[in-house]
Amino acid sequence: MKPLSVGLVLLFTGAAVAAAWLAHQVLLLAFLGLLIGVVFSFPVDWLAKVMPRALAVILVVLVLAGGAAAVGAVVVPTLVRQADELRESAPRALSDARRWLRAKQGEEGARKTEEQAKQTAGKAAEGALKAALGLVSSATIIVLVIALGAFLAHEPDSYRRGVRHLIPARHQEKFDETWRRAARSLRRWLGGILVSMTIMGTLTGLGLALAGVNGWLLLAVLTFLGTFVPYLGAIASAIPGLLAALAQSPHHFLLALLVYLVVHVVEGYIVDPLVMKRAVHIKPALLLFFQAVAGAVFGVTGTVVATPLLVCIQEAVQYLWVERVRS
Repeated sequence: MKPLSVGLVLLFTGAAVAAAWLAHQVLLLAFLGLLIGVVFSFPVDWLAKVMPRALAVILVVLVLAGGAAAVGAVVVPTLVRQADELRESAPRALSDARRWLRAKQGEEGARKTEEQAKQTAGKAAEGALKAALGLVSSATIIVLVIALGAFLAHEPDSYRRGVRHLIPARHQEKFDETWRRAARSLRRWLGGILVSMTIMGTLTGLGLALAGVNGWLLLAVLTFLGTFVPYLGAIASAIPGLLAALAQSPHHFLLALLVYLVVHVVEGYIVDPLVMKRAVHIKPALLLFFQAVAGAVFGVTGTVVATPLLVCIQEAVQYLWVERVRS
C-alpha cells in the first residue's frame, strides 16, 4: 500500500474515532434504543404472524403504555405514601444516631461527625436539585429512546442493510453473521435479565414486607431496576433499603440485611445458573472490569449499557477471532 493511501486510511480512522468519542452519549442512547427495539420484537414478531408488522408495533406500544399507566395509577400513590413515611422517619433516625454517637464517641466526637454528615447532606441535596432539574430532559430522552426502539422493531432489516452498505463487499458476509449472532445473544440475554429482574424484585418486596420495613414496595421497584446492572446494581439498590430499615430500628435493619443476603444468595445459586447462564455466560471478573471502564469513560449511562454491550462484543470476538484462530 502506498504511503499516501496509508496516510488517508489513518486519517479517516482517526477522524472516525474522534467523531465517535464526541458523539458517544448519542451512540449510547442509540444502543439503548436498540435494546428497547429488541424488547419490543418479542411480542411484535409473534403478532406479525397474524397482522401487519406496523400495526403490531403500534399495538404493542399502546398496550405497554396503557399497562404502565394502569400500574402507575395503582402503584404510584403507594410509592408516594411510602416515600413520605421514609421522609418522616428520617428525623427520628437522626436523633437515634446522635444518641448512639454521643454514647460511643463523646460529645466532641459526635459534634464532628454531625458536621461531616451535614456537609454530606448538603452535597446530596445539591445533587438532588440537579437531578430534579434534569427530570424533564430525562423524560424527553426516554420518549425518544422508546420511539427509536419502536422504529427498530418495525423495520429491523432495513437498518441492518443500511449499516451493511458501509462495510466493504468482501466483508459483508462476515458482518451479516456477526450481526445475526450478536442479535441472537442480545435477545437471549434480555429475556434472561427480564426474568431475573422480576424474580429479584418480587422476592425483595415480599421479604421486606414480611420484615415490616416501611417503603417495601418502593424498595422492591429499586431492586427490580437495579438488577438490570449485574453486581453493581444489586449493591446500589440494597443501600436505600438498609438505610430505611435502620431509620426504623436496629432490629428492622438486621431483618432487612438478612432479606437482601438471602435474595442475593438465591440470585447467585439459583437464578443465575437456571436463567442467566443458559442465556449468555460472561465471566464475572470480565464483566466487572468492563463495567468499571464503561462507567469511568461514559458515566452512568455507560455502566447501564455495559453488560448488553459486552454481550455483543463477546459474540463478535468469538466469531471473528477465536473461532478463526482455532480453525
